[in-house]
Amino acid sequence: MSDAVLTNEQALKLLHELSANDGFRTRFEEKPAAALVEIGIPHETVINLNSACLAPMQLASKGEFAKAYKRLGNDAAAWCSQMIVPTLRLGAKGKR
Repeated sequence: MSDAVLTNEQALKLLHELSANDGFRTRFEEKPAAALVEIGIPHETVINLNSACLAPMQLASKGEFAKAYKRLGNDAAAWCSQMIVPTLRLGAKGKR
């Protein structure tokens, strides 16, 4: 079944490696599954990814991956900055 997805953190790590590490890029082009495990993505996640994601391929330029890394990082930061953190007041007296 191919229903696994990478977490934001995993995707950022992958994009960083694909934008900066020539050796990793070569290994990823040849054996994507092994390369994903190499950067710490659990084997269970890798084997449940869509099989099209695990086929050998020619990658886009490092610059394209750098742009994607920046976009994903900026999107995550923007989302977190909009989050309202709930507060819990223990022992507070007042109306219920």
